[in-house]
Amino acid sequence: MLKAQLRQLVDREPFEPFRIRLVNGDVHDIFHPQNVAVQKTLIHVSPPDQNWFIFPINKIASVESLFADFTGELTKHEAP
Repeated sequence: MLKAQLRQLVDREPFEPFRIRLVNGDVHDIFHPQNVAVQKTLIHVSPPDQNWFIFPINKIASVESLFADFTGELTKHEAP
């Protein structure tokens, strides 16, 4: 389920930046769809000015929008 949601976020037109928060507390901000690849069980993140990261989808704690909603809160979706 989370894999399908991530693919929707990456393919969304227009693209909206989002944050992936891992269970260990690490965060990865995705500002461009070219900087992330969703595979069967892995996520590849390659920011243009940093090292690249690969991690299992099942290590994602939440996915959050980087656009604040009207109350100033970030939209947060907990991983199942």
